[in-house]
Amino acid sequence: MAKRPATIPDSELDVLKVLWERGKASVREVLETLRSAGREWSYATVATLLDRLETKGVVASDRSELAFVYRALITPQEVQAKRLNSLVEKLYEGEPGLLVLHLLKSHSLDPKQVSEVRAVLDEMTKESKPK
Repeated sequence: MAKRPATIPDSELDVLKVLWERGKASVREVLETLRSAGREWSYATVATLLDRLETKGVVASDRSELAFVYRALITPQEVQAKRLNSLVEKLYEGEPGLLVLHLLKSHSLDPKQVSEVRAVLDEMTKESKPK
């Protein structure tokens, strides 16, 4: 199996999202789902993207039927972690705190999220204090 890529382009991510949602799907089913979401891709485009994802080891195909059926081998959480790590490295010089500060200053949170952030920060503060 090929090494899983550090990043997945947005077009491939769109295809992966369909597989995560459906569990497994043929090229035609992925295409229909993407078209219903407003993507005007061709069958060949979707087939190419699935082939690339399979080459990267991110999806697998069952070729026992007439139409290949694909399923994701990577979870949404794995993709999120890889994309986030890449973002921190490329835009924030490897400093995750800078990303967090940027997000907190530029995006509002609902009260529940504010409480969760405070709890995480409180926990981090307790762990870093000498005993």
